[in-house]
Amino acid sequence: MLSPLEQVSINLAAARALRAEAMPYRAIGRRLGLTTSQLGHIRRTLKREKAGQTRLQTTMPGATARDLPVGRSALPAGLRNILMRAGYRTLGALADRIADPDQSGLESIPGVGPFRTRLICAVLDQFGLNAGPADLRGEIEKLFPELRD
Repeated sequence: MLSPLEQVSINLAAARALRAEAMPYRAIGRRLGLTTSQLGHIRRTLKREKAGQTRLQTTMPGATARDLPVGRSALPAGLRNILMRAGYRTLGALADRIADPDQSGLESIPGVGPFRTRLICAVLDQFGLNAGPADLRGEIEKLFPELRD
């Protein structure tokens, strides 16, 4: 059985995909079996994410997803605050931290555990910023540090 936070992240991903197909929020709520408050949370999250991208494109016309502020992402509020206090202002900074084999994982930041790291990776995957399995050498070096050059 999934925890409530895991269910929220699954519902958010499904709602994002349905919203990309121009489905209204009411129909999304019916299809996913969401309560009014759950649908309101998803609506606010997607609205914050889209508004952040719009503001970013308005202020910096050549900006990419790497420049999206952490505070405007779809991450939960507590996690956004933890990351911003730790000095991560953009999604690109988070992607660089994850991709750097010399630094420890995000779990080393106080308040960020394995579940929150998965949430961060999911957001980075959404924007195509997570190196993930495509960086086979990096993944092998994480498992076997003695193989680093």
